[in-house]
Amino acid sequence: MKKKQRPDFMERSFGISVGTVLLLIAGLLIWRGRIPTAEVLGGVGAVLLVLGLTRPRLLKWPSAVWWKFAMILGYVNARVILTVAFAIVLAPLGLVWRVIGKDPLARHRKNWPGWSPSPERYRNPDHFNRMY
Repeated sequence: MKKKQRPDFMERSFGISVGTVLLLIAGLLIWRGRIPTAEVLGGVGAVLLVLGLTRPRLLKWPSAVWWKFAMILGYVNARVILTVAFAIVLAPLGLVWRVIGKDPLARHRKNWPGWSPSPERYRNPDHFNRMY
């Protein structure tokens, strides 16, 4: 059975998660000596965290903008990261393996009947009583 979510779940999670991250970044900036920037980020993070915990409905519009931005950013990043991974990592690796004759999936085994024998322990019916 699916657990029923609160009607303000998105706003609450936005306020708590983004507010906490901004407070952590502000703490890091204070540690690095960048006080003015830390004050701004810490103030915004504190407001988001408090509103997320007490009045999440006030975060309706900032949350909607944030989730829309996250969807667009995820769409673009997925295309960029997957393209780079394929073009820079997978395609050259596949070409090198083809040149040197490596077959990591063992697709071209010599004299392979298509079946591999199962281990002896699987033939014992008691094996299924305690599989782990």
